Amino acid sequence: MVDTIKKNIKAVQENLFSSVGSSILTIVTSYLVLNFFRGMFGFVMTSDKDWLSVLNNMQLYMVQAYPEDDFIRVWLSVGLTFVFAGLSIGLWRSEDRSNVSVMFDRLFKAGLGLLFFTIVAPTYTSYMGNDGFVITEEVFSSSSRLRILIPTLVITVGFFILKNLKINFSYNNSDAVFFYLFIPVALIWVVKLPTIQLDQNRERIIPDPLMPIANSTKIPWTIIFVSFLVSYFIGMYLKDKKRVKNVMSISWFLLPLLIFSWIFKKPQIDMGEVLTGDIPIFVIFFALGLATVLLINNPIFKKYFSLYLGVLAVLTIGGLFIGIPMLGKVCLLLLSLFTVVVPAVSTSKEGKRSLIIIWFVALVTLTFLLRGGASETGIVVPGSSIFGGFSLTWLLAIFGTYVSFPLGVLLALGRNSKLPIVRIVCTGIIELVRSVPYITWLFFASVTLAVFLPAGVEFNLIIRVLMVTAFFSGAYFAENIRGGLQSIPKGQYEAADAIGMSPFQKTGLIILPQALRAVIPTLVSSAITAFKDSSLVTIIGLFDFLTIGKTVIDNQSIPVNFVGHQRENLIFVAIVYWIFTFTLSRRSMKVEKRLGLGER
Repeated sequence: MVDTIKKNIKAVQENLFSSVGSSILTIVTSYLVLNFFRGMFGFVMTSDKDWLSVLNNMQLYMVQAYPEDDFIRVWLSVGLTFVFAGLSIGLWRSEDRSNVSVMFDRLFKAGLGLLFFTIVAPTYTSYMGNDGFVITEEVFSSSSRLRILIPTLVITVGFFILKNLKINFSYNNSDAVFFYLFIPVALIWVVKLPTIQLDQNRERIIPDPLMPIANSTKIPWTIIFVSFLVSYFIGMYLKDKKRVKNVMSISWFLLPLLIFSWIFKKPQIDMGEVLTGDIPIFVIFFALGLATVLLINNPIFKKYFSLYLGVLAVLTIGGLFIGIPMLGKVCLLLLSLFTVVVPAVSTSKEGKRSLIIIWFVALVTLTFLLRGGASETGIVVPGSSIFGGFSLTWLLAIFGTYVSFPLGVLLALGRNSKLPIVRIVCTGIIELVRSVPYITWLFFASVTLAVFLPAGVEFNLIIRVLMVTAFFSGAYFAENIRGGLQSIPKGQYEAADAIGMSPFQKTGLIILPQALRAVIPTLVSSAITAFKDSSLVTIIGLFDFLTIGKTVIDNQSIPVNFVGHQRENLIFVAIVYWIFTFTLSRRSMKVEKRLGLGER
């Protein structure tokens, strides 16, 4: 143990005090960090900060005015996401293992950090009162400091002893996820939080009493954790099933569509529209797809394949401007894309059978999701949209990325195309979209876009915002991907041509995977930017996560007065945005490391 302490002291000396310049830089940086922490601690702990304006409005932050009677749908949406996450972790369970001593070392360092900041935390702090005078108050008493220091010191010493015992036991890195999730779920059963209560005169009781977290929160999160655990073991059992992994990958793409079009929305289905519209359209397009698969390689039909593909392209574009149902418009686009893929796959009976199954499943899924998305909602809320708060932010971020990424791939490929018309159109779209600020496109979606839509075609404001967001983010994705395409050596193209690959196979199997791999950092940066830019929808009157904290709670007076409590809410919003963006950034770094990016 003594040798370990000497080794740590030597490491600190080499890393922080190896020279005069290094020592000065370490001292100055430590001074700035220490004073920043003391200032922030005092700012947070002063009595003029009412953090219950955040805690008391968490439901408003998450789902805005979503009715409590239908909250089971919110929990079901969250639960399905965790179940899918558990299945995915089990299916792709990492074989990397870490020694338990590493975990004890991390906990020991965390304990040291908590001890240090508890010791240096200020006892008194000053702030400017409403009357203009400086007020000094105690924010961290000696008794409170000791209540934290003593147990933290005991636990930290325990971790120090455990990490030096060199216990020969390792754990799977994937299993650590349950430990991280178990801690907050366990804490909600024992932690008590300050809660606002009113007396008989509807006045707030001060000080706010500590109350246990409500069962309406504890029980759902416990059920979600158990479901996550069960799904993890199911995923481990199915780990060797390649087909299950393929289905799970596609399911992750479809899950948000299912949540936002059916579970969260609670659509009111008109069976008349289903029987007279959806089913006939489904039957017609399934027959067209079936005929395409069976006849595409027929010598007679093969002569007219280009003509057939051109007719489909014209019908797809023309369908946007004629009064056919939305399902028909989307099915035309899907059939056009499907027809491009068919010739390369339907060269055998197995290939044809797989294509028919894929086409049937795709049509069923598309019809089901569009019916839910196009139907009226059964959720009654004040205002024009059931989406608000973080649910709206997440909707904009997910669908902005889901739609814009494939759109960006198509635009990038189109801009590199040898066909002049395709290249000019794609280049024009990219340059037009990128030359106008995002906020201008939001105003365009709010005010002007309806003028450009065909007669009889109407979308609510959120759909219009999603449309312009997809094109705006897609244009930036396209330029990032184009940079990746330009980095591919010419020999890769020539090698693909030499082995007889079709243009589709060459692009999909050789060129595009390498291009995307090369630009992962920039793609993640664009995704993070899209997530943060979703807050700009407050300009056009949508109640996203930022709007709730900046405007709604700031004007709240019933039943509790939170008028003017903007600082606390903006800090909370900033922390939440930072957590999600930092997590996404760290995950992308792990993906880059796994793929060997940046290594030579």
